[in-house]
Amino acid sequence: MIEPSHLSSPEAHALDLYASLVDGRGLTAAIEPVARALQTSTHAVHLMQYERGVLRESRCEGAGLATEVTTDYQTHWIHRDPWATAASRHGEGVLNMDRVVPMRRYRASAIWNEWKAKRDGAFHCLSAMMQGPDGMVGRIAFHRSARAEPFGAAEEALLTPLFLHLRRALLMEARLAASGWQTANALRSGFAALPQGVVLLDRHRRVVATNPAVEAMAAQGDGLALGGDSGLSTPNAQARHALSQAVGAAIQATTGKVRMMPAAAGVALPRRSGRPPYIVQVLPLRRIAALGMPEDFTGAMLLVTDDSNRPRPRAPLLRQAFGLTPAEALLAAALAAGRTVAQHAATRNIAVETARGHLAAVRRKTGCRSLAELTALLGRLSG
Repeated sequence: MIEPSHLSSPEAHALDLYASLVDGRGLTAAIEPVARALQTSTHAVHLMQYERGVLRESRCEGAGLATEVTTDYQTHWIHRDPWATAASRHGEGVLNMDRVVPMRRYRASAIWNEWKAKRDGAFHCLSAMMQGPDGMVGRIAFHRSARAEPFGAAEEALLTPLFLHLRRALLMEARLAASGWQTANALRSGFAALPQGVVLLDRHRRVVATNPAVEAMAAQGDGLALGGDSGLSTPNAQARHALSQAVGAAIQATTGKVRMMPAAAGVALPRRSGRPPYIVQVLPLRRIAALGMPEDFTGAMLLVTDDSNRPRPRAPLLRQAFGLTPAEALLAAALAAGRTVAQHAATRNIAVETARGHLAAVRRKTGCRSLAELTALLGRLSG
């Protein structure tokens, strides 16, 4: 049972809320007395930016939550969170999530079974909801674990008199974050035309921007997701470790601690469907000065290529690159497209022995000692 006497009057607490935005402490620290009075396990301040009903950006700062937890949530799990869906559709006020999303339904959700249950995460939630301008949704959420009692009428009664002040503070926080949203939107627009997926990380491994291509890849659920300490996550443990190392090396490279990026900067993410893997290149970014970029930005860029959709090298490019004859270039292009020497010979209506002679010449000119080595070389080329 809560003790209202542990909390100062709404007016007195409001002054601390507003002061926290001015002195830089932030709302998460300012609402600590409320969290103690509500006897919560964790609490968080969450801002969500919707565009035509679609969640585009999310920012979450939590107390009692590890950084990787808030990062995973705001980049991945929020899109699978029934609480967030309810928040975007509900009006303003104090909202007890146990009433909006029944506990039975929440216990059956992926966010609970695949993520929260493993660490006894938030199961009960009491929120102060705010609908801001231009698709902004704000939420101050107080959590209890599955082992604790659900929030009830007494807790709602304690939070209700504070709501007006919490709403004003959330709106102020949203306005302060507006420039950050604009920067992220400018970056996202700039990357929108690229066929490769893009994830931009700052030097603390926080996601600054993504583009539609990588969001579409993640939506397929085929070996790649947004989230984790590398900006991207994958079910494959080996690939996940390699990606984390590559991101770490890229960020170290921006500080001058390492002079060159290691070979691990290129990582293949296997796909559950059996299709060719996603290829991720990790590039260090140091003090980039470009339109839409934060001033003196330092971090890493992840470029993601869907290898099954990557354009294969064509004969003119191969002829120019390796000094091949037209016939040799046609064979090399066929091998790059996945065809065998015999299939190429049949398509070109030439003898297999003639095609093998072309193959020997291609291997000699490219410096490849075997067909497998040549195929691997051609597989790294595009265009």
